[in-house]
Amino acid sequence: MFGPTRYIAWAMQFYGQVPYDLATSGVPLVKWSELGLPVPDIDDFGAYAALRGAIARHNDVPKAEVVPALGTSQALFLAYASVLSPGDELLVESPGYEPLTRAAEGLGATVRTFERRAEEGYRVVPERVAAAIGPRTRAIVVTSLHNPTGARVEDDTVRELAAIAEARGAYVIVDEVYAPFDDLPEDGVFRRSARKIARNVIAVSSLTKCYGLGMYRVGWVLGAEEIAERAEAAALATFGHLPLAHASYGSAVLGAVGPLAARAKALLAGKREIAERWVASLPNAQWSAPRDGLFGLVTLPGRGDLLRSIEARARESGVLVGAGSFFGAPESFRLSWASCDAARFAEGLRLLEPLVAG
Repeated sequence: MFGPTRYIAWAMQFYGQVPYDLATSGVPLVKWSELGLPVPDIDDFGAYAALRGAIARHNDVPKAEVVPALGTSQALFLAYASVLSPGDELLVESPGYEPLTRAAEGLGATVRTFERRAEEGYRVVPERVAAAIGPRTRAIVVTSLHNPTGARVEDDTVRELAAIAEARGAYVIVDEVYAPFDDLPEDGVFRRSARKIARNVIAVSSLTKCYGLGMYRVGWVLGAEEIAERAEAAALATFGHLPLAHASYGSAVLGAVGPLAARAKALLAGKREIAERWVASLPNAQWSAPRDGLFGLVTLPGRGDLLRSIEARARESGVLVGAGSFFGAPESFRLSWASCDAARFAEGLRLLEPLVAG
């Protein structure tokens, strides 16, 4: 049975209702009219092949390793369905993004966790993962950039995880929806997919977070051919073919990734530095200090669960941050600089200070 994803349900209570949204974790949505693209032919059955080919080109991988999906969430489900059976175990990072757990539980898997610790910069420590792996572990799951801290999982670390997993006949699944943020590709090609690191690495991603195309739900699974075949079988068994219109629009928007990368860079410019200065000015706060991306994790040691205080700030001052309670970090909040311009972001931080002061 699929349990409720509490964070999404909680966030949707406030989405569009607060003037200072410092919680939303994706680049602001772009309208079709802003893309400068012709409206695609939604009756063209060639769109299915075009979408697969466009995803392959974007990620610099063979078409045989691509399975299109409705956003990263469905891609994650298909990746899990391709490797998990009831009773299998999954190793997931903590703190972590709740859907990583819920999707696996819904497929009958047991979820165990390994820590990404603040004092270690929230990096993944392969030795800790190796110590947590068990005889029924079928996959190790990480996000890069890490949600909620923004820390990157380096290629060498993924390579070590892949070797640990291979010794057990298991896989590494990398949610890399935020990964392009270190060098958004203005030529439209993301060349650093973790999929290319080792044969037993599966990558899931989409255009939702980096490019402002969240409502188009253009996602994918990247895996070795046998994984792609299993993911395709899971897709056909659960929802059949993707809508033809989705394939038509998806293949079209993948052609606009280059300009959308430039747009994202412009929208984010300078705001991480504002966040860093703000956290440094606070006597009782720590943060994950991400190098890239559009969010970081701010921690208030000794304050206990901040959820009710965060809700009070949203009601009283109209400023919302992502409650760390839903990520397994109750003394923390995820701070995003995606939605507001620089001046509004700075003003939102000012209004947030009573939360930090207690």
